[in-house]
Amino acid sequence: MPRHRLGVIMPLPEPVAWHVQAWRRALHDPAAAEVPPHLTLVPPQTVPSSQREAAIALVERAAAGAVPGVVELRGAATFLPDSPVAFLVVHEGATLLHGLEAALREPPLHRRTFPFHPHVTVTQDHPAAMLEAAVRDLDGFRASWVPLEVVLMEESGDNVWRPLHRARLGAVKDQAEEVPCGEAASAALFLLDRHPGPGYGRVLLGRRTPRAGHRYPGTWDAPGGKPEPGEPLLAALLREVREEAGVEPLDAAPLGCFHDGDRADAFYVTSTWRGELRNTDPVEHSELRWLPLDEALQEPLAPNTRQALLRLLWVLQTTDTG
Repeated sequence: MPRHRLGVIMPLPEPVAWHVQAWRRALHDPAAAEVPPHLTLVPPQTVPSSQREAAIALVERAAAGAVPGVVELRGAATFLPDSPVAFLVVHEGATLLHGLEAALREPPLHRRTFPFHPHVTVTQDHPAAMLEAAVRDLDGFRASWVPLEVVLMEESGDNVWRPLHRARLGAVKDQAEEVPCGEAASAALFLLDRHPGPGYGRVLLGRRTPRAGHRYPGTWDAPGGKPEPGEPLLAALLREVREEAGVEPLDAAPLGCFHDGDRADAFYVTSTWRGELRNTDPVEHSELRWLPLDEALQEPLAPNTRQALLRLLWVLQTTDTG
């Protein structure tokens, strides 16, 4: 029976992947051309052809049950003397990674030779002195991101690993379903500040007040609201943002529309606006705050807002990669 070599990774997004790959080449990593920079969740293992679809289904289930969070790499270390590998250290995000690995520890991807130790390999199979020098060179390395997918990889006949299936990470507990924008009962807008520096910038969110009858009190959402009778949705969005944040948005781009089981909200994003930002509707939001995108998902969020933020991160990562 034909068999396949499969493994599961969490790929590094750009620009993190570009920097790590540059280090891999500089440090003469023998695997640099075979697989992109990544965190290994399931090590390579042989799977019968009859179990290939089961592997895909397992990766989908594990990804769907994960709640995205920040992963941070900081500094480097080695597995010496046990293994000739130098790697970037996972400083934050180990809980997310251990949870994913545990969820993937089922047939047909259940085989493990070593205990799981999340890391990003930068070079291997070199003398100890070279690996220790690499660790010293990478002492100041630091990068963080919010992972949005895991990838089932397959080794081809030329010994190069290629993606077989990509699975999006999703917060099942408060999952919101994407629906056509024509179903939207309201609209909300992310004001995006893509300031220079690492990461994907920051987004303006408001903390919902705990007043009676308020949906999702105490959570964070984006400025916006419902249209008045006969008012177009986009006109309502511009009006609500002025009323809640004191600014006039420019060039708002659609992100998608999400339904939490109660109502559908359309989301937009812009990085340009006129006016001075301030909390002009304290009845709606107790405060407005700029939150880094790689931290915003750690806050309590309205379900539709969470899914829209995930979409925004996905768009930004895809754009930066391209």
